[in-house]
Formats: sequence, C-alpha cells, structure tokens
Amino acid sequence: GFQTEVGSVSLPELESMKRFLSLEALDSYPNCGETSEYGSSVHEEWTYFKYIPFTEEDTGLDHICQFAFPPYNHNSTNIHRMATIDDYTWAAQFAQYLQYKSLFEGYAYRIWEWYSAVFLWKVSSPSPTFRGALYDMYLATTGGYWGARAALAVEGDHIRLVLNLHDWTIHVINSAPIVVTAVTW
Repeated sequence: GFQTEVGSVSLPELESMKRFLSLEALDSYPNCGETSEYGSSVHEEWTYFKYIPFTEEDTGLDHICQFAFPPYNHNSTNIHRMATIDDYTWAAQFAQYLQYKSLFEGYAYRIWEWYSAVFLWKVSSPSPTFRGALYDMYLATTGGYWGARAALAVEGDHIRLVLNLHDWTIHVINSAPIVVTAVTW
C-alpha cells in the first residue's frame, strides 16, 4: 500500500516567526493546554497563519508544555505558559522532532510488509504558516526535518532498534533490502 498525505503539526523556528508576526503576537504565544485554533489564548495573527495546537484533545497532553518544569498538568485549573517565546519555540522544535521521528519509524517498521512508500504532506509551504512542514518558506529547517532524517537513517545504520512509544516495545527496523539473519547484542 501507498500511504498518502501524512504529517504532524509544525511551528517555524523563532527567527522565521519574527519575520511574519508582530511583536505583540510573538509575546502572545499560546498557553499550555490550548486545544483551539481560534480564540482563547491564541492571538489573531497566529490564527491567520493557520496555527494548530500541539495538545491532544482526548488526553490533554500538550506536546510542547510537557517539557516545561514543572511539567504542565492538564487537570490543573490555573493557566500556565512556557517562561518565554524562546522556551516555547525550543520545546515545539523538540516536540516536532519526536513526532516526525516516531511517524517515520512507524512506517519504516513495516516497510517490507505493509507499505511501499509514504508521502509527507507537506514538506514546505510557499507562504508563512504554522501548518506542518519540515522547513518553512524561509528555508529554515524545523525539528520535524531532523526527526524524519533520524528515523530514515539518512547517515546512519540501516538496521537499528526503535522504541514503540505506544506500547513501549522495542523493534528492529531493517531499511536495507537484505534479510538480517543473525543479530548479536
């Protein structure tokens, strides 16, 4: 099978955001636990550029604010924010790295059984946006780029161990078109 149009949320690097957002909008970055693309703590400029929250609606897990200290607790009644926009964008880049790495490792795990290819929608954008991309319109790479690169072993071993973050099992990924018959630890 050929899986079309996969991807994840994205956030450009801070230097790129400074090129298309006002200072007021930069200072009004979203609160932790934000689940809405519109209103609430999302500034109207973020909405205009198609911001998508990093928070899972069903679990309340905020993939950016989980890196705050102390970590954001979605059961808390107080509004919490990352300390600065620098911290927010750093955590977003790290969250993107983990999400895209997991996404591509998942496809790579079944590459010779279920999938023949995967098409990432979209790799970049022709305009400033917060929608999923591996690099932005200014050609600055996002954490997603580095995560995809790590998962696809661009410069590494084609046979490697990966951790399934869903069920915490370890798997061997063989992205080389040869059968591995002997593995030693």
